[in-house]
Amino acid sequence: MERLWLKIGETAARLGVKPKELRYWEAVIPEIKPRRSKGNLRYYHVDELERLARIRDWLREGLTVADCRELMLTGQLTRGLDLGLGPAPALPAPREEPRARTPRPRRPEMARVAAALRKLLGRLSEPVR
Repeated sequence: MERLWLKIGETAARLGVKPKELRYWEAVIPEIKPRRSKGNLRYYHVDELERLARIRDWLREGLTVADCRELMLTGQLTRGLDLGLGPAPALPAPREEPRARTPRPRRPEMARVAAALRKLLGRLSEPVR
């Protein structure tokens, strides 16, 4: 004969989560109300296991606990979910920035170096004989 009431540790073990997670779910989802013993231990009814397993599955899919509460209460989420089924949203076009002009060297020795580099670049772009 299966027991109808399970301690938080037993419930967590059946769901594959930690008791700490169940306590957090209770804090965010007030509709989860385990029965309390005189010693303040939490007891979950076996009928709650299905609902708790649904929450666990939603969390594994990437929803938050608050999203799970909203789904349980209304059956839908007010924030949009991108399930990858529709066309991708258009991204804004990248802003083209004007090209920066090559600054001219201010010192005479740099002018000679720049001229030598341009000459070398011209030679490198010539075909090989």
